Amino acid sequence: KGHSVLFDLDATNFPNSFPLDFMHLIYENIAGYIFKLWTGNFFQKGYEDNKDYVLDKAIWNEIGNNMNNVRKTIPAYLGRPPRNIVLYYNGYKAEEWFTWITLYSLPLLKDRMPIRNYEGWANFVKAVRLCNKLVLTSQDIKNI
Repeated sequence: KGHSVLFDLDATNFPNSFPLDFMHLIYENIAGYIFKLWTGNFFQKGYEDNKDYVLDKAIWNEIGNNMNNVRKTIPAYLGRPPRNIVLYYNGYKAEEWFTWITLYSLPLLKDRMPIRNYEGWANFVKAVRLCNKLVLTSQDIKNI
C-alpha cells in the first residue's frame, strides 16, 4: 500500500491534523456497547461477571414505555422525540444516542441500577456534555 500522500504535505502534522472521530467513538460505539452490557447482550451466554450491570427486562420495558409516553409531550421545535430504546436501539443513529446519553438516560436510569454504576454513567454523561461544548469555561476545566 505504501505511505499516504498526506505525509508529503507540509501543512499536515501527524497526529494533530486528525481530530478524534467523536461521533463514531461515543455515539456509534460506546453508547451501544454499554446498552448491550446493561441488557445482558454484550458478552456471550454463560459469562457471569457482568450480572451486576444487567438490568432486568421489566426495568427496560418500563424505560421503553416511559420513552414512548414522553414522545407525545415533546414540542416539534426540540427535534425528533426519542424512540423506545428497547425496541429500536439497533437502528439508533448518532443523534439518537446523543439525546439518550445527554438528555434521557440519567432520569430514566435513576434508582433503577446500582448507585455505583449510575454514578459512573453520570460521570460519562458529564464528560460527553463537556466534550460537546464549543468553549470550556475555567470552571469546566476545574471540574475535569
